[in-house]
Amino acid sequence: MEAQTRRRMVADDRRAQIVDAATRLISSVGYRQFTIAGLARECGLTRAGVLHHFPSREDILLAVLTARDDNDAAAVMSGADGPGDARTMLDLLVRRNMTQPEIVRLYTVLSAEALDPQHPAHAYFTRRFERAVAMLAELLAGSDRPGRELAIEVHSYMDGLQLSWLRDPGIDFAGQWAAFADDLFARHRLA
Repeated sequence: MEAQTRRRMVADDRRAQIVDAATRLISSVGYRQFTIAGLARECGLTRAGVLHHFPSREDILLAVLTARDDNDAAAVMSGADGPGDARTMLDLLVRRNMTQPEIVRLYTVLSAEALDPQHPAHAYFTRRFERAVAMLAELLAGSDRPGRELAIEVHSYMDGLQLSWLRDPGIDFAGQWAAFADDLFARHRLA
C-alpha cells in the first residue's frame, strides 16, 4: 500500500477499523479463508501493524463476534420499554437483522464452522447459545411451559428463519417472524 494512503489513527479507532474490515472479510470468505495479510491490505496496514492491535487471527475473530453482540444488545435495549418486554425486543432484533444480512451471514457461517470443537470460536458460540437461551427463558417466564423450552424454540426458529432468508431473500422475514411470534405468544399466554 502506498505511504500516502496510510493515516495515523488513535489505537481505539484503529482497532475499530480492523474489526469492521475483518467483519466484512470474514462474512464474505469465511473464517477459514480469512488471512491477516488480506486484512492488513484492506486496512492499509502491514501484517505487523494488524498484529500490534490483535495478537492473532483468533483474537480478531473474537473481537468481531463481541462487537456484533455489543452493537445488537445496545440497539435492541434502546428500543424496548424495559428488560421484560420480550416481544418488542425480539421484534427489534428481527428488524435489525433484516438490515444487516452480511452480519447474519457471518454469524451463520461461523456458527456452523464452530461446531468443530477445534474451531477457535467453538467455546464462544457454545457460551453465546447458553446466554441467549438463559436471557430468553427469563423473558418468557410465566407461561404454561418452562421458559427454557420456549427459549430454545424461539432461538431455533430464529436461526432457521435466518438461514432460509439468506438462501432465499424473497422470504418475508418480518412476516414469517410475526406469524410465528403471534402464535407463540398467544398459545403460551405471554405478554
